[in-house]
Amino acid sequence: MEFFKTGKDFIAKGRATLPDKPYKVLSESGEILVLPPRFANVIRNEEGLDFGAVIMRDLHGKIPGFQPFGFVDDDKKIIQVVARKQLTKSLNTITEPLSLETAFAANLIFGESQEWHQLPLKDTILDLIARLSSRVFLGPDLCRNEDWLRITKDYTVLSFTAAVKLRAVPLRLRPLLHWFSADCRRARESLAEAQKLITPVIEMRRAEKRAAAVAGAAGAAGAAGAAGTQDSVAPVSNDAIEWAEDEAQGGAYDAATFQLTLSFVAIHTTTDLLAQTLIYLAKEPELIGPLRAEIVEVLKAEGWKKSALYNMKLLDSAIKETQRMKPVSMLLMRRLATKDVTLPDHNITIRRGQTVSVDSYSSIDPDVYEHPETYDIHRFRRMREQPGGANKAQLVTTSPEHLGFGHGQHACPGRFFASNEVKVALCHLLLKYDWKLAPGSPSDPVIVGASMNVNPKAVVMVKRRVEEFDIDDLGFGDLDS
Repeated sequence: MEFFKTGKDFIAKGRATLPDKPYKVLSESGEILVLPPRFANVIRNEEGLDFGAVIMRDLHGKIPGFQPFGFVDDDKKIIQVVARKQLTKSLNTITEPLSLETAFAANLIFGESQEWHQLPLKDTILDLIARLSSRVFLGPDLCRNEDWLRITKDYTVLSFTAAVKLRAVPLRLRPLLHWFSADCRRARESLAEAQKLITPVIEMRRAEKRAAAVAGAAGAAGAAGAAGTQDSVAPVSNDAIEWAEDEAQGGAYDAATFQLTLSFVAIHTTTDLLAQTLIYLAKEPELIGPLRAEIVEVLKAEGWKKSALYNMKLLDSAIKETQRMKPVSMLLMRRLATKDVTLPDHNITIRRGQTVSVDSYSSIDPDVYEHPETYDIHRFRRMREQPGGANKAQLVTTSPEHLGFGHGQHACPGRFFASNEVKVALCHLLLKYDWKLAPGSPSDPVIVGASMNVNPKAVVMVKRRVEEFDIDDLGFGDLDS
C-alpha cells in the first residue's frame, strides 16, 4: 500500500533514473512496466495488450458484486459497441434532453439565490452528472428516480473500496474470502438494489415489443379480409436500454448490470473533468468572461444545432486544457499482456501476465507545451489555427502528447458524449451563475497511487446571475445541421 501514499514519488524517481526509457514501479496491483510517452503510438493497437483483462483482474470482474467490471471484458463487447456506435450516432438527438435536464437539475442543485453561497463542488457536480447521464441512458421515466441516482453515485465508491482491499488477498483465495468482507457485501447489496430497480423496466419494454410483434403478425394475417387493418408498431426509445437490446440481438446478457456499468464508467470520470474545469475557472474568474461571450455568440446564431458545440472552440480548448493539466492518472493506457509481446525496433519484450502503462508526463513536458504549469484556456484554440492543428487540438482527439482519453483501439469510446455533456452543462452553469473559489478552499488534485482526483474538499461560491439570454427557451431547430 506504500504506492497509494507516495505513488507520485515512485513515478518521479523512475522518470529521473531512466529518462525516456521504460521503468518499473511496484503499485498496489503489482509491478507495472511504465513506458515513456513516445510508446503510446507503438502499443496503441497491439492485440496482445488488453485493457479489459487488466480491469477484470484488478477489479475482480468474475466475483459477485463486481460483475459490472466484467462487462468491460465481455466477449460480446456490448458496452464498447453501445458507446462507440449507438451513443455516438445519437449525439445530435440527445442534445435537447441534455439541455432540458441540465436546466431542471441546475435549478434544483444550485438554486436561484442571487447571494453568494457555498457548495461542496465534487458532490454537487456528481449529482448533476448523474442526472444528465441517467436522462440519456434510461430516459425520462427513471432519470429522476432518487434511489437510482443514489446507487449510480455510490456503487463506484463502494466497489472500488472493496476491490482495493480484496487485492491484498492472494488471487486464488479471493473467490472465497470476499464472502467474509463487509466492503464486498456492501458492493453486492448495491448491485442487487440496482438490478431490482432496472429489471422490471427492461422486462416491461421486452413485453411491449413481444405484444406488438404478436399484434403485427395477427394484423398481417387478417389484412386480406379486413381492409384498413394497421400493424401494431413496437415502441422505440432513444436511450441505452434500447441500444443494448439492439446490440444484444436477442442474446443473453445481464441488462440491469449493463446499465450500472454504463453509468459508473460515464458518471465519475465526467464529474472529475467538469469539477476540475470549474475549479480552474473559479480560481481565475476573469477567464469566464471570454467563455461566456463565445457561448452567447454561438447559441444566439445557431441554437443547439449540431454545429453549435463544435463551434465553441474556446470552451473546447478550456476543457482540454483541464485534462492536460490534470489527467485522471499519471499512468495511462494500462494493459495486461495476454501473450509475450515484442515491440519492434525497441528491443523490448513484454512478458505474458505483465502489466504495462504509459507515462502521461508529456502533458506537462515543457518541450511539448510552452509554460505547461499555466492553465491557459486559449492554448488549444491557438493550436487549431496552426497547420495540421485543426483536428489534433480538439478535446476528443487523442495523441501521445495528450492521453486524457487514452489512445488507440482502447481509447475511451464514450468521449464524444462526455465532451458534449460537459459543454452543455458549462453553457448553463457559466451563463446562469457567477463562480469563485471559497476562501481557504483546497483546490489541488488529490493523488492516490497514480490516480489524480479532483479535490473532494474543494468548496466553491456561486450566485445566480441574469444571463445574456434565456438559454432555457433556446430553440433546437434542425439538430442535424
